[in-house]
Amino acid sequence: MRGTPEYPDPRVPAPGAWVGLTVTLTRTSHHTTRTPVPTNHSAVGAAQHQTSAEHGPTPTRRDSQPQLHWLARDPLRSGVLVIAAVALVVRFSVVKDSYFITDDFMLTTRALENDFGWSYLMRVHTGHLEPIGFATMWVLAHAAPLSWGWAVFVLMAGQAVLLLMVWRLLVELFGRRPLLLAPYAVFAFTPLTLPGFTWLAAAIIWLPLMVSVAGAMTAHARFVREGRARDAAVATLWLLLGLASFEKMAVYLPFALAYTVALSPSTPLGLRPLLRLLRRTWLVWVGYLAASALYLALYWAGTREAGASATYIPPRLGPVSDFVFFSVFRTFIPAVFGGPWTWQPHSYGLALVNSPRAFDWLCWIAAAALLLASLVLRSRIGRWWFALGVYLAGSLAAVAVGRVGFGGAIVALETRYLADAAVPLVVVLAACLMPLRGESMPWTPLRASLPDWLSRRALPAVVAGGTGAVVLVAFHAMSGYAVFSTQNPAREVVANTRRTLPQLPADAQVFDQALQPQIIGPLFEQYNLVSRYLAPLATAAQRHDLYTRRQYTKPYMVDASGRVVPMAVVPGATSTWPAGSCVGANRGRVVVPLSRDLFVWDWVVRVGYVAETPTTATVRLGSASQEVHLDAGLGEVYVSLVGAGRDVVLDDIPAGTNVCVGDVQAGNPGAKG
Repeated sequence: MRGTPEYPDPRVPAPGAWVGLTVTLTRTSHHTTRTPVPTNHSAVGAAQHQTSAEHGPTPTRRDSQPQLHWLARDPLRSGVLVIAAVALVVRFSVVKDSYFITDDFMLTTRALENDFGWSYLMRVHTGHLEPIGFATMWVLAHAAPLSWGWAVFVLMAGQAVLLLMVWRLLVELFGRRPLLLAPYAVFAFTPLTLPGFTWLAAAIIWLPLMVSVAGAMTAHARFVREGRARDAAVATLWLLLGLASFEKMAVYLPFALAYTVALSPSTPLGLRPLLRLLRRTWLVWVGYLAASALYLALYWAGTREAGASATYIPPRLGPVSDFVFFSVFRTFIPAVFGGPWTWQPHSYGLALVNSPRAFDWLCWIAAAALLLASLVLRSRIGRWWFALGVYLAGSLAAVAVGRVGFGGAIVALETRYLADAAVPLVVVLAACLMPLRGESMPWTPLRASLPDWLSRRALPAVVAGGTGAVVLVAFHAMSGYAVFSTQNPAREVVANTRRTLPQLPADAQVFDQALQPQIIGPLFEQYNLVSRYLAPLATAAQRHDLYTRRQYTKPYMVDASGRVVPMAVVPGATSTWPAGSCVGANRGRVVVPLSRDLFVWDWVVRVGYVAETPTTATVRLGSASQEVHLDAGLGEVYVSLVGAGRDVVLDDIPAGTNVCVGDVQAGNPGAKG
């Protein structure tokens, strides 16, 4: 029965054994001992009456003995709080000094461009159906656009919830045992999750995914043990929540089969007993299948939404084999022991695993020793290792299909792709150390034959020392990663933009081009344009002008440092006629020869002119063209044309309109002066 101690203390008398006895309560440092003393009721009553008469009312236990501090009343709870608090403080020190990266800018702008609705939430993006992540980005984009302070709050709150859910999972499986602090500390400090939790675009899918895995495992374990329909429904809801976070939650389904067998140590590993186990737990499998069918239908519909992107590149066998090796032996196994030892920079603000071979070798030896020792000492631990293997295999398959064909085997060195495996890992580590709630005969005969001093003192000391060593290595790994995460150049770029954008004159026009600071990248197509980058920082009027303007008379640009400054053309070619000369329109057309032939490129074309009256015209470069409005008098107009050729043509000038074209330049944008 839930809540009943598994191993009753024989020193505590059974109910009713205290009749005719008084209980003397003696406090020691952390324990209360009960000492039964034979009692003569009449003598005790007389003594109590005399004491009351001489000294007033008898002090109660609350009055006579000082209360322990709440931290001391429950040392296990205090240990959990200390581990969680230290882990969160360490991670906060890294997260607060990190910043937005690539996808974060795109997702923020996309959230601003869309209403909060089904079409926005359910669009498949780069193969991911992530309505929870999109909802998070929408709230942040509209409430505090590009505010890293609020992003940090979301990241840290998510990690706090995850730590709580993992502790609940461990207690559900193993009861409240001090030894649980060891695997819990390994999970709390693992660097495996740090890269994914410092990058907002990654965290909005990995954090809810891991919370969902922990929640589903907790409810599933309760259902397998007690068989209540409510627990099956809760487990199914957690599965749905995970699928709404990241499609990688599908890995949980085959893992749940192996997990069920591990949760049932009394079930023999035979076909008939396993079928009986599945029949006994049929309700949760029906729920899982229904949730999966609903998800597949929604995913298919999401690929049909406007702007959906779900293209996969089939990976080749060679890169896949390298990916599996790197994932298991260079990323996951070292992470079990607090690794990696060192990192190498990747993109900006990110890093890949780059431990020296000797460190990896030591971790492989330690992993082999841990596996062998658990198999020798712990009964049926192979079931737990097999369940972890199923989860890892599913994770690697999912990443191989979705990323190896695009990014190559090196993606295996990005720890975020295996971050969720830390949840089943911590359960397996706990299972190596202690029995499940209610599990009988958890130890092998060899373990049971060990001397009492060895099993009760030496082994816990080894566990404590090993855990401390893993945490120290993890500190080193997280400190190493912080070097790259906290040197994010995007912070200064955005700060410069925030400072200079509000200072622009009222008639300033920001030229829309590919963003010069390399903080987003051409992979993101239109979201790498200045207009999209500035959208979260601009006013509504500025945003409308950024998105709709196609010609410029007073252009400004975002330079490489992020400042918004006046723009000029760095010429690649210029008009060939003499400086100061002007050529009038002939039949509504002016052809301007250039100093050299231009190849196909996104050119900025500047046309200087004099017009008698306001009019319209079309600027052409090869096959590219842009209609412009010309003001009366001396003026200039800038346009962006993706084209090639030896001439710039001003065309479609209305008949009877006097327009004279002076100097023409075609080149790249540059800061004026």
